Amino acid sequence: MKNGWLQSWVVMLLGFAFQAHANLDGEHPTLQVCGDAIDWPPYTYIDGDVVKGRDIDILDELLSELGYGFDITMTSWSRCLKGTKDGDYQIAVSASYSEERAQDYLYTTWYYDITPYYLYSTKRFPNGLDITSVYDLEPYIVCGIHGYNYSDFKLDNVNQFSISIFEAVTELHSLNCDVFISWYEILDGMNNVWGINYVQDDIVAMPIPDMEKHKFYMLISKHFPDAVALQEALSRAMVRYQ
Repeated sequence: MKNGWLQSWVVMLLGFAFQAHANLDGEHPTLQVCGDAIDWPPYTYIDGDVVKGRDIDILDELLSELGYGFDITMTSWSRCLKGTKDGDYQIAVSASYSEERAQDYLYTTWYYDITPYYLYSTKRFPNGLDITSVYDLEPYIVCGIHGYNYSDFKLDNVNQFSISIFEAVTELHSLNCDVFISWYEILDGMNNVWGINYVQDDIVAMPIPDMEKHKFYMLISKHFPDAVALQEALSRAMVRYQ
């Protein structure tokens, strides 16, 4: 767990202004893009001083086809959302859908989907949990990450006091949360990319039964003059990744 603490807090302290450059040859107009610096491998993550992930590969391919270059800033997700809403960034990557967000941004079509999971501690529930649908989680203290959108889980209350998976899992260990909701691909990405395995010792991770995968999109700032054209062009091209 120590590695997770270091990963999250080093990024928190040093990563807010972390930027990488791509497709900059002096000829293409450059878009400002932002992503979540803390907990979103394998889609967007920092490896040393390089931003990597599936989002970067897709941006490289699609934006070059559309005649754009891009800079990407890795920051907290809440800052990324605010910056895109305010027009500081033209694109935010890897966003889930909510009606509230749709008032402030233009959504592309979805381009990947991930599997909803729930985590719990066997110290708190030695006999496990009898979960047959997401609605069976309602009686429990369910926790998530600050700034994330959990509307797809359709739960009445998700406590969002943690700023990272490390903190959320720590809350499970300390029994302040009964359940932490996340996604298999992100947990697996943390392990494969950074070697941080949160599903060990007393922590159990299980898929939420009868729940469809959650879709993720890119957000386009409404302050960008060509926002609608960019939204439509990216959406047409993103179909190839579905």
